[in-house]
Amino acid sequence: MTWKEFVSKIRSEDAHGLDRRLKVIDIAKELFGSVEHFNILESDKRKYIAGVTTKYQEDWRYFGSMIGRGDFVHEITVNNQNISSALDQIPLNGQITKTHYDNFVKYFTKVFSGNYVGVASRLLAMKRPDVFYCITSKNQKRFCKDFNVSRSEINYKGYWDHIIERIYDSEWWLDPIALTKKEQKISDARAAFLDAIYYEE
Repeated sequence: MTWKEFVSKIRSEDAHGLDRRLKVIDIAKELFGSVEHFNILESDKRKYIAGVTTKYQEDWRYFGSMIGRGDFVHEITVNNQNISSALDQIPLNGQITKTHYDNFVKYFTKVFSGNYVGVASRLLAMKRPDVFYCITSKNQKRFCKDFNVSRSEINYKGYWDHIIERIYDSEWWLDPIALTKKEQKISDARAAFLDAIYYEE
């Protein structure tokens, strides 16, 4: 897809959710920018980023609702230090490398050693939506088809090798030509916005 095609798909697939999605991105950016570490945030704000709160309107559910993952909800609620340390490995600005991601996984797997890519990618997508895509059971079917990814490859290692690297190679990701302020905001969160294209009820 070209950038123009990418934006067109977002608008056609998610006509009623675009502004609300951008609001989620704005809130997450503001929250991450307000503190040095994730664990400093108040409980409701951590839950917003994690996609597990019920105290906001429906907006928090965009880009992957995780409220059904009780174990994840628990660790966010008790403010597990390793989750915060994992997010510390991902810079707010600049190039994201596999080393950044591997360091994130090193800390995150101290909490969730099984295949918890869905909850991990929600946190990653909220901190760096320009790079990371929250992949869930609701948005992976058509994504996997278009990006030629096997569902068996959706694990901690495969997430970088088969999802992020393919996003990095995509024309719409490499050459975003934003024509409006709104398109610039989409560009700043373009990997996360794949959810707007591939989400299925």
